[in-house]
Amino acid sequence: MLLTTLGAGIAPCGGAAQNPPPDLDAVVAAALRANPDLLAARYRADSAHAEQRIARALPNPTYTAIPQVPYQHAFSEPIDVGPQRIYRTRAAGQGAAAAELDVADATRQVTFAVREVFHDLLLAGVLKDVATEQRDIFRQLLAADSARVRAGDVPERNLVTSEVQLARAEAGLVRAEAAVRGARLTLQALMGVPHPDTAFTVQGELRYQRVDLPVDSLQALAAQNRPDLAAARTRVEQSHALRTIAGSQLVPNPIFDVTYQCCQPFGNGRQYQFGVAVTFPLFYWFGGERQRARDAEQSATVQARRVETQLGADVVAALDAYRASLTLVDRYESGLLAKAERALELARYAYRAGAVSQLDLIEAIRAWADTRTDYYTALHDYWVSIYGLDRAVGRDLAP
Repeated sequence: MLLTTLGAGIAPCGGAAQNPPPDLDAVVAAALRANPDLLAARYRADSAHAEQRIARALPNPTYTAIPQVPYQHAFSEPIDVGPQRIYRTRAAGQGAAAAELDVADATRQVTFAVREVFHDLLLAGVLKDVATEQRDIFRQLLAADSARVRAGDVPERNLVTSEVQLARAEAGLVRAEAAVRGARLTLQALMGVPHPDTAFTVQGELRYQRVDLPVDSLQALAAQNRPDLAAARTRVEQSHALRTIAGSQLVPNPIFDVTYQCCQPFGNGRQYQFGVAVTFPLFYWFGGERQRARDAEQSATVQARRVETQLGADVVAALDAYRASLTLVDRYESGLLAKAERALELARYAYRAGAVSQLDLIEAIRAWADTRTDYYTALHDYWVSIYGLDRAVGRDLAP
């Protein structure tokens, strides 16, 4: 599925590169290691696992010293084995699972963004080459017109027109170079490079390769593989567990305590006694907690439905983009590029022979440049649309 030749390593920013420029696989791997959004998602997942450890932990005992005559030592420990513990640990586990799915979803989004910007950089490089060739052609035209004006073969206005076209071509080249630098910086930002370099390069090329996709089963694949949908459904389950916790608070956890008294026994003849304490929901029945949990569960359900709807829309939009780009690139692959090349060469030959006007030659140069620009843009859009299908489905569809 990839367009590039496999390479090794990342070219260091600044100075001479000791390794070959990275290909798409290497760039994606670097982004998955250091992308800021992905790192933030991993930290949130680590925090969710820490919350799970907290939920599983048993409460620490409490020691109380009572300085009186006789001196007493009291120990108390909540008996955390009831329904609150069961649902609390369940909700924490579901929260950790949802956070891991968020990491997978961030990976999905970052992978697409890196692939898209990587091909933006390839396209910018190709368009810079087109602009350079166009500038060189107008330079040759200006030199030829200068000689012909001195010989009296063409009027001086041809020379002025050639100078104007050369200036436009040079301006277009400057814009193309700026686009290349911008794409390099954007790609390095996605890779998490702390100090991006405008001289950063990658290896790869825009070329056509037909990819067979299971277009009839995309919706089913998306429902099965999209991590954001799985995360939303997991959070619905988590909110249900949290709602159960709110209701279970009506069943209090007892607190077991033991008191030791030195020098003088209790009324039972021993120097220690046991006790149990409970909190009764007499004045407050946890109605606010239960209402909050119900609202949270309904909100999670609505969010899951929204993700399901968005999933279907993503698949349809990505498939439409793929079909449109495939149709366009197939037309260009039928020979339009070669026809534009031949038309330009014929126009240049005819202009040198005096068979066509300067305006005809300029139009042929523009048509050639536009055709190449449109062709490589169509190739770029074709591959980005395939990666868009990967993102919409939640998995790589082609090898």
